[in-house]
Amino acid sequence: MNETTRTLTFAGIAAVALVAAYITDRASQPVQLTGYENVGKEFYPDFTDPTQAKSLRVVSYNEDLATLKVFNVEYKDGSWIIPSHHDYPADAEDELAETATSLVGVVRGALESRRKSDHERFGVIDPLDDSNTNLKGRGQRLTLSKEGGAPLVDFIVGKKVPEQSDQYYVRKVDEDAVYRTKLNVDLSSEFSDWIEPDILKVDRDRLVEIMISHYSIDEVQQKIVYESDKREENVTVLTRKNSTTPWEMQGLDTATQKLNTADVNQLVNTLTDLKLQGIRPKSGDLAAGLKKSGSLKPKTQLDLFDLQSKGFVLARGPQGTPQLASNEGEVVLATNEGVVYSLYFGEIFTGSTLDIEVGNSNEKQDEKSEKKQDDSKSGDSKPAEKKESENGNDSALKTSRYLLVTASFDPSFLGDPPQKPEAPEKPAGLKEKPDADKAEPDKKEADKKETKADETPTPEAAYENAMKAYQSQLKTYERKLKEYDDKVVKGSELAQELNERFANWYYVISANSFEALKLKRKALVEPIEKTEGDPAKPGAATPPAGKPASPPTVNKPEPAPAKKPAPTKPAVKKPETGTPGKEADATKKPEVEKAASKPEAPPKAAPTPEKPKKTPDN
Repeated sequence: MNETTRTLTFAGIAAVALVAAYITDRASQPVQLTGYENVGKEFYPDFTDPTQAKSLRVVSYNEDLATLKVFNVEYKDGSWIIPSHHDYPADAEDELAETATSLVGVVRGALESRRKSDHERFGVIDPLDDSNTNLKGRGQRLTLSKEGGAPLVDFIVGKKVPEQSDQYYVRKVDEDAVYRTKLNVDLSSEFSDWIEPDILKVDRDRLVEIMISHYSIDEVQQKIVYESDKREENVTVLTRKNSTTPWEMQGLDTATQKLNTADVNQLVNTLTDLKLQGIRPKSGDLAAGLKKSGSLKPKTQLDLFDLQSKGFVLARGPQGTPQLASNEGEVVLATNEGVVYSLYFGEIFTGSTLDIEVGNSNEKQDEKSEKKQDDSKSGDSKPAEKKESENGNDSALKTSRYLLVTASFDPSFLGDPPQKPEAPEKPAGLKEKPDADKAEPDKKEADKKETKADETPTPEAAYENAMKAYQSQLKTYERKLKEYDDKVVKGSELAQELNERFANWYYVISANSFEALKLKRKALVEPIEKTEGDPAKPGAATPPAGKPASPPTVNKPEPAPAKKPAPTKPAVKKPETGTPGKEADATKKPEVEKAASKPEAPPKAAPTPEKPKKTPDN
């Protein structure tokens, strides 16, 4: 090999070695992650106006139950609704505005990974990604959209960054890169956080009556079956006049029993804070009837099936007339606004939180199974508890009950309407007097002196006073009548508003709420404990020892003669009362007092020449 060849050979070997060294060096270097150029930049820089957000969707995955939960709120036809929950009305405007505002200007933090294989580790797998078979590592997908459905924000929110309370692993749905991101959003996908959970919204101070009916339904004969032949054991009625007076129970033996105030207060608390846990829509015909008249009148077999599937039937009452009834009786409460709420308790069922909120495909089968067990065991609710145990996941299953609510208006709870006063009867032969304003001052003064001298009003004066009192009473009556009519209008409107709110829905309440409302009569009373050594109290007081008993009124006959001279001195010049026919009573009372204060008056009472001057009204 000549020198030139050898040189070229060494040069080639050197070049190959250099290339190999370069390749080896590059291969040994860590893979450079793309995406660093986006650190510190906003995820959605075009999203600057939170009022653009007209819908929110939250999708979450429960790894323990392997269930997907979709919750969304939408502004539609002028109101906020929850499409994922049968379009139930939502109190979402403020909540959505806060959520949207917190997502404006969200910035990418440190880049954690750009590899899709790391998504499970950071918990940012899309819960709606059916192509990914991983059951773990699925995040919460948060989507804000503007009107028309175009997304404004679409995040996958993963696990919290360790030791960082306000930082999460986050990625955009259409990107694989995962960033540490600071989020201040207080986002909830709980149904109860986006609605008005108080079903009745009744003020406890307005409650004046509570009636609890204890009965069940014979579904074969479609008949209401009461637990006892005694009405007081079938119907418990609690009443009070107003919020400052104590509750009383009709038919209570006050000599041996008293109300159990603790349980009564618990009953009132449950009614005024009855929480909604889930909803089911009613059929259109049933809802329309309730909105129109406040009465439930099924028109088709579909309506009847709709009711019966939830534990409500049209059954024959004691008089044989059909009426709405429920599996577990009812509670009726009335307010001083005249609004009457009727609560009907239907079927019991067991399910997860999602089952309770919106129902699922297995719900009907569960109801049929429980119904058969109820028929064979006379309404025993233990099968539901057994079902929870068999599923092996007691913490995820809850027992609940359907509730149907209607409202009506009853003016009797407003109190008695004002009564119009009767005009005084004009004495016969009474002449019209000239206008008092045009009368001469001297004549008025003379009339006053004459009346004072006689101390007995003339028929004309008595009638004039009675008319003045009547006019005053009439004005008071008209004012009170207007107030009463306003209450009637307001109460009727409120009942209609409530029916429109209740009409579309069957509600779901917790089993605990049901038990707190369906208290038996014996649970609301307790015996009166007799105090040892409490002396008997006879009709008359026991006299002190060593002294004979004497009637306490032995010296009382003396005031009787003092009443005899009363007619000789009519007491007042102008009767204060204007009620027709009561002028005599108004004058006698001062006479008795005058006689009692001046015992020397009786000797002058023998002649009674002025008695004929009494007015015809006396």
